[in-house]
Amino acid sequence: MAILGKIRNQGVILILVIALALFAFIIQGVLTSDGQKQADAVGYVGDTEINRESFARKVENASQNRGANFSQVQAVKSVWDQEVRNAVLAQQIEAAGIQVTDSKVADQVKANYKSNPQFQNEDGSFSEAQFATFVKSINPDVWNDYVQGTASIAKQELFFNLLKSGLTATNADGEMEYRMENDNRSFSYVTVPYTTIPDGDIEITKSEIDAYVSKHKEQFKVEAQRNIEFTLFEDKASQTDKDALKADLNKLLTSQTQRNLNTNKDYTIPAITDAKDLGAYVAQNSDLPYDNRYVMVSNLPAAAKGVTNVDKGNTFGPYVDGEYMKLSLVEDRKVINDSVQNRHILIAYAGAERADPSITRNKEAAKKTADSIFNIIGQNKGTFDSKFEYFKENKEVANGQDIGWVIYSGNARNYAAGFTKFLYANDKGTVGITESNFGYHIIRIDDTAAPTDAIKLATVAKRIVASKQTGKDLYTKTVKFQKAVKTGDFVALAKENGVTVTPVNNLKPLDETLPTIGQNRSIVKWAFEEDRSVGDIERFETSQGYVIVKLNKKSEAGNMSSEEASAKVTPILRKEKKAKLIMEKIKSTNLAEIAKNQGQTTKNAATINRKNPTIPGAGEEPVVVGTAFGLAQGVTSKPIAGESGVFVIKVTSIETAPDLQNYASNANSISTQAANQSTTKLVEALKKSVEIEDNRAVFY
Repeated sequence: MAILGKIRNQGVILILVIALALFAFIIQGVLTSDGQKQADAVGYVGDTEINRESFARKVENASQNRGANFSQVQAVKSVWDQEVRNAVLAQQIEAAGIQVTDSKVADQVKANYKSNPQFQNEDGSFSEAQFATFVKSINPDVWNDYVQGTASIAKQELFFNLLKSGLTATNADGEMEYRMENDNRSFSYVTVPYTTIPDGDIEITKSEIDAYVSKHKEQFKVEAQRNIEFTLFEDKASQTDKDALKADLNKLLTSQTQRNLNTNKDYTIPAITDAKDLGAYVAQNSDLPYDNRYVMVSNLPAAAKGVTNVDKGNTFGPYVDGEYMKLSLVEDRKVINDSVQNRHILIAYAGAERADPSITRNKEAAKKTADSIFNIIGQNKGTFDSKFEYFKENKEVANGQDIGWVIYSGNARNYAAGFTKFLYANDKGTVGITESNFGYHIIRIDDTAAPTDAIKLATVAKRIVASKQTGKDLYTKTVKFQKAVKTGDFVALAKENGVTVTPVNNLKPLDETLPTIGQNRSIVKWAFEEDRSVGDIERFETSQGYVIVKLNKKSEAGNMSSEEASAKVTPILRKEKKAKLIMEKIKSTNLAEIAKNQGQTTKNAATINRKNPTIPGAGEEPVVVGTAFGLAQGVTSKPIAGESGVFVIKVTSIETAPDLQNYASNANSISTQAANQSTTKLVEALKKSVEIEDNRAVFY
């Protein structure tokens, strides 16, 4: 009895233990894999292998989650960054001895899914049984990745909490922060800008650049890079193709007799001007569908503007409009009120579009109801308003809706055709009934605006594409060019062939977009193949045509060359040399004399602190301001190499902020900031501390 009593007292704990036991099988074995390496690794982070199969699954998952606009290479980069982060942290977590139990991971997995109704019992509680069935339906490898990821996140959370708990700031740290922000210095200064010495007077040698790069290697590490140039032989219609297409469209101006090869009988295709059903005629002969709407004359494309001079029933064209050659027949002209303000009463029926499921009447009953309401309303504005307000509040029979302004050249396309047809066929003040796929509408037109000339066209459009013969000719031309450039000048031969050369420098292994031709991983991967040599030529077939590519330069991962680093290093070395030359000219310690000798003026800077080391008129100068805080009042500094020039300063005032009883507030601010930045800074530091082997470009 005593044992049973204890069980009753610990009922809640017992239930939890049983639930965890039932749930544990979901992650069983996932967290205790043997860690055996795969032969084909995407990369290594220190001794940690990034498995190709697991990586590929995660890339696919990332691509699916982010949608069509997220390319595979973007997914690869995203997953790689996460994998590297996890790997460098895992090494530290293991060294720290941090572990998470299976039950802890099970709890976290459950927490991630418990709000999903799919895995809830009738009372809203989490159903282990339903979730277990779901897990069994998942690819085991995918589930393994998920559980491992959940365990990794749990360990990282513990690790970061430990890290942040150790990031504290002392009272001394708080005082330093307080002083940095509140202690001030005022000083007079003379600055000799670096611009007083022309850049051309300073020579920077290749050896000096090399020495600087060697001394600051971490700043000049680069990925492997390639320089290529390419030219596109565009697969487009020739003038002969366009002339042939124009001739085909011109045939539609007269009737044609053709033979049906199946029945062996002749049949007649009427001229477009004689067609009885223009919609069917366009559908049979055009690559674009028939548009039954009017077009505002002002909205006609530039290529079709001439149609405004054509009488009703006559044709315009053939003419080129973008990717199509078109022949247009003027069906009708009229003035349309572009904007119509209206309200309506909708009588829907079962089966009508978006009809409420509670509506059971059929179409015939809806029509009778609409006619009955319309007969009561007639053209009486007051009666319409009273019925409108009633049905706006009582939607069981009909639904009163204030539509507002409908714009023919804008949002009218969002409304049903039968509804808009009524709007633009009637005048202000009209009340009428019309049918659409939503039901029957009793409409009142409250106002109209912007009467505009409109035109209705029946247009036969044919896409302008290259013929088979043009394609064959293009292929032959491309092959000849490819052969010629193996020994000839790429640029000169491109010019002879009437194509443009596009150079691409500093191409990276995982780049995917090239100028003028867009995404093309095939070309990038070709440029980085191991057996690729400078001068190699290759032809690629793309949706735009044939691309001939030449590899001009290879540089492997490592430090920048002198030429590559020159743009960054030269300004640094030039400034150093200018500072030295200017300092050598300054002989006096008197600011007025220095200013006179150097053609400058003496200036003043008041109440400057170290937290914001900005000197009015000179910009941010931390070294200069820091020097000011190291001088006694009335003391003149030696020349200082600042950001914008050489400074000589004389401290005129020292303002020391009053002491505080304690600096806990400042210390807490430092601790909070350090904690917030710690995770990112730690990960970046850990990345630099290990050797990372990146083989992504081999597989993607």
